[in-house]
Amino acid sequence: MDSGEERLKALGYKQELRRDFTLVSNTAISFSIISTLLGITGSLPIAYNNGGAPTAIWGWIAVAGMTMTVALAMAEIVSSLPSSGGPYFWATHLAPKRGNLPAFAGWLTGWFNLLGQVAITAGIDFSLANHIACMWALSNGHILTQKELLAVYGVTLAIHGLVNTISTRLLAWISTLSAAWHFLGSLVLAVLIPCVAPTHQSASFVFLEFQGVDVTSSGITNNAYIFFVGMLMAQFTFTGYDACGHMSEETKQADRTAAWGIVLAVGCSAISGLCYLVALMFSIQDPSDLLTGSANGYVAGQIIYDAFLYRYGTGAGGLGALVIPLVAAFCCGALSVASNSRMLWSFSRDGGVPGHKLWSSVNPLTGTPINAVWAMVCFAFILGLPMLNSTVAFSAVVSISTIGLYISYGIPIVVRLLNAKDFEPGPFNLGRFGPVIATIAVMWVGFITVIFVLPNVYPVTYQTLNYAPVAVGIVLFGALFAWFLPCGLGAKDWFKGCRQTLDDSAHEGKKFGSAEAKPV
Repeated sequence: MDSGEERLKALGYKQELRRDFTLVSNTAISFSIISTLLGITGSLPIAYNNGGAPTAIWGWIAVAGMTMTVALAMAEIVSSLPSSGGPYFWATHLAPKRGNLPAFAGWLTGWFNLLGQVAITAGIDFSLANHIACMWALSNGHILTQKELLAVYGVTLAIHGLVNTISTRLLAWISTLSAAWHFLGSLVLAVLIPCVAPTHQSASFVFLEFQGVDVTSSGITNNAYIFFVGMLMAQFTFTGYDACGHMSEETKQADRTAAWGIVLAVGCSAISGLCYLVALMFSIQDPSDLLTGSANGYVAGQIIYDAFLYRYGTGAGGLGALVIPLVAAFCCGALSVASNSRMLWSFSRDGGVPGHKLWSSVNPLTGTPINAVWAMVCFAFILGLPMLNSTVAFSAVVSISTIGLYISYGIPIVVRLLNAKDFEPGPFNLGRFGPVIATIAVMWVGFITVIFVLPNVYPVTYQTLNYAPVAVGIVLFGALFAWFLPCGLGAKDWFKGCRQTLDDSAHEGKKFGSAEAKPV
């Protein structure tokens, strides 16, 4: 029996999904969802408008280093608990077995992960819509209205839903192709843009001059605050790598491959993203034109377009180069829907979502949870509706995805630390460094949770409200309210955590993560 399936059986679950993912395709899906080409290209204004090039570069380096601690801590857990539920499943199994505490930990983690999963899909597809709008504006000068942009956003979500009605095997092939496109695309752009650009910024401008375009337009004057707000670009990019865990029940030898998939996806993204960022910053032709030029404030698009325009007198080559992140963004969105639909499917399988029987069904022809796919597509569209009336809606969606996902990453790491004596490690084991790395990861999650709920613009108005804390607060209040409802109506009375799908006799006495558990 496959080692991942054996661990799943030991946990009390039968194999329902097809295991067509390998180490390469499992790594590829998280690498593609992290998508440095999309994250940097689409959200570069967040960093550049809050400190300039140094915020983009040093913020990326700082976030990449700290994210790796979170990734290592998560990899150690997924090696022990390779289930499609991901963080909520880990939290349930790792929490101390005291009353309803395991179920409560899983319930809270599951709802935060659902929030983050919906928001990250919304952020990815809105970035894709913005990218299409940028290319359209550069080609004919027409700037899409908010309603037109929302229509493009809705169409991209629908296409991604259709892509996810296919079989797992084809989806695995797409993830591998996407990873290759991301890696080669980042390399091509990192070399091409500086070579085409007729002039280059100085190293001092790129690494030291904390300024950029209209730094104080946000109304924030504290440089540290500005820098921390700008880090949102990098932290939003480094999200979604829990996809390796969500796809673990469709991955061969998931107790090894899913863990290494998380680490490799984050590490490769850190390196490729830094190369791409440095290339962009050195290739800026006119800093004063980045927000007011023909790309309508789409900073990366303006940099790439200007490099060709200033060299050849036409930006047509720049439009061609922008196709590379366009394809990457499309693949990223499709794979994001694949990941979050598996999370909804797994959470529903355990009865944690209203209408759980509908969302936990598996299509017999494709072997995929199609109902869960379309549910997540619809939820992502609804979350994107405030973009019609708010100028900072994109930053808010980015903040929601980052906060929701990282809280769900942090809870199982915390309970793993608090209940270390009951943790049975898998083949991927950090040894004595595990608790130290996990502690650093938890501290980082707490730090960014505080930073990214703060206002991005002062004074705060209806148009500039960062509604991330509102969305996070609603989910937190709703989850707690539903849990503590009296008279047998509360989730505390009916949600028991992970529902095993095998009879006790089928896995009785099974152990996992013992003799093989050697430090990596």
